[in-house]
Formats: sequence, structure tokens, C-alpha cells
Amino acid sequence: MIMNRKDVKIIQVLSEPDIEREVLSKESVSKLGYRYITIINPRYTEYPPTHNVIDGRVDWIVGVTKPDPEEYGLTSGHYGAWQGHMSAIMASFVDDDYTLIMECDCLITVDPDFFRSRVDEAIEFMEKSNYKIVRFEAPNNQVVITDKLSDNLYLGDRMTLGHCYLISSRDKKWWIENIEKLGWTTPDYYLNELFYRNNEGMAMFKDLILTKQASGYSIIDNTFKPERTF
Repeated sequence: MIMNRKDVKIIQVLSEPDIEREVLSKESVSKLGYRYITIINPRYTEYPPTHNVIDGRVDWIVGVTKPDPEEYGLTSGHYGAWQGHMSAIMASFVDDDYTLIMECDCLITVDPDFFRSRVDEAIEFMEKSNYKIVRFEAPNNQVVITDKLSDNLYLGDRMTLGHCYLISSRDKKWWIENIEKLGWTTPDYYLNELFYRNNEGMAMFKDLILTKQASGYSIIDNTFKPERTF
């Protein structure tokens, strides 16, 4: 493992940095020892835009919030979350390095040394391949896993969550060319579709639970959410 490597940074997208779940998340990810940057992405409270929703699916938009937390549909919270991810991805390219993009509720579930070793494994794999993303969320039973790519990495077709993933400035041109083609949606669905439609693979840690989402009030779903691993 490369200790205190300088070619990795964290960009964490925060919304309400003083609430408990975001404070706990900051404390958790800061223990990794990488350069740490925050983007404050305030809650989006206007009606979500209709002109650039993914595939023109205006019928998916249900409003500023969900009247029923179990209802399917896109809200202002989804749009704001998508904006946060786009800002973090674009900001990552300021440096010539690797960036862990993290959401405001990301918790590290393993020893920091073990997590850093997995970052090293991911970087070594990316440097030997054309893969443009490594997912650090845990895949659930909806994910189709196929090829083994390294000791712990596998090719998967999707990821249900989107709270922790690694990208590289090497792929800046690809991201800039493709990032706004789809239109906005939930961040996890956006990443799934972005890679699927461009015939690009996503690498993920099939058998390791490296991260989870903290419990707390969900702006997106307008309800309290328990801790979630996948």
C-alpha cells in the first residue's frame, strides 16, 4: 500500500454540513487521510426543470417533494443531488490525479488502512485498463456480476446507490464530452445509464462492504432513512 499518496483526493458533496449525518460522514471519510475537499450544494427548492430531464421524461417528475415517500418519481431533491455530482466530477479535473466522489451521508465501514489498500488496487487496475470508474458502494442482488477484473474487483452492470466512486483526471475529455448528454435524473441511475449507453464497464467490489449510507432525514425522499448498505 502506498501510504499518504498525494495523487488521491476526496470531494464530498454536502448539503447541510451541520446536521448529524453529515457531521458523522465528514468524520468518517476524513480518517482516510487523503486531501479532503467539500462542495456545499444547498437544497434545491424550486420546481425541478423539465427541459433537460433524462430522455424528456417529464412524466417522471412528481414535484418539489414526494407527497408519499414510497412513490416513484423525480423531485427537486433528485435534481439538486444530480447537480452536486456534476459539480464534484467537473471540479475533480482541476488536478491531475484520482478523486473519490462522496455524498454527504457516506460512511466508511472498514479500517482506513484496508480501505486505502482497496483504493490502491482500484488505481492499479485503472492504470492498466480503460475503465473510467470504480464503485466503492456494495452491489445488491439486482446487480449482474460477470468478469473478475482483479483480486477483489468485478465487472458489474449497475449500482443502486451512488455515495462513493473513484474517477481519474486521465478521462477528463470523455467525461466532458458525455456528462451533459443524458439530462438529469437520480445520480445512481444517471451513472448507470451514462456507462451503459456508452458501452463502458463499471468495476466494483463484489464481496466487500466498504461503505454505507448514514441514517437520517432524506431530502430526496422526504422521510427518515435508516442506515443502508445496498
